[in-house]
Amino acid sequence: MKRFIVLVAAMVLVVLCFTALFAGEGRFVFSGKVVEDKRTGLTWTRAGDLGTKDWNGAQDLIKELNADEYAGQKDWRLPTSEELQTLTMFAIKAGSGGGLQIPGPYQLFTRMGFNNIKPGWYWSSSSKPVNAPSAMVVSMFDGKMRSENKESDFWVWPVRSGK
Repeated sequence: MKRFIVLVAAMVLVVLCFTALFAGEGRFVFSGKVVEDKRTGLTWTRAGDLGTKDWNGAQDLIKELNADEYAGQKDWRLPTSEELQTLTMFAIKAGSGGGLQIPGPYQLFTRMGFNNIKPGWYWSSSSKPVNAPSAMVVSMFDGKMRSENKESDFWVWPVRSGK
């Protein structure tokens, strides 16, 4: 009887893992170096590890991607904090469904097919006023958001507005 209970529990865990893994099925379209979010219309780089930079370095990286026409596009930019949070809120909701606890959005995104999403903070373009000494960052570990000095180094995850 004890083995049967363990077997049933293991099967339930497998089902929950697949539910979390494919929670984004239909919402995200993976293609080469990019991922299209059909819900928001945004296109993200598939790689979430393009480097850590200070805020100005992040802007320079975006300029380089555009000059190199990364993934055939030249309109990459830093996402707003709200755009980053659409991802983290999706992951948190999908990861907590059915009692399954995914440690953080980064893990769900990596399991779904994004590449190397880090459990750290990511720069957003949200800075008011634009020349302010700080900008918003969003955590791919737990979805939290905070303001950080632009001289600090954080991850860069470019986005474009889509087609």
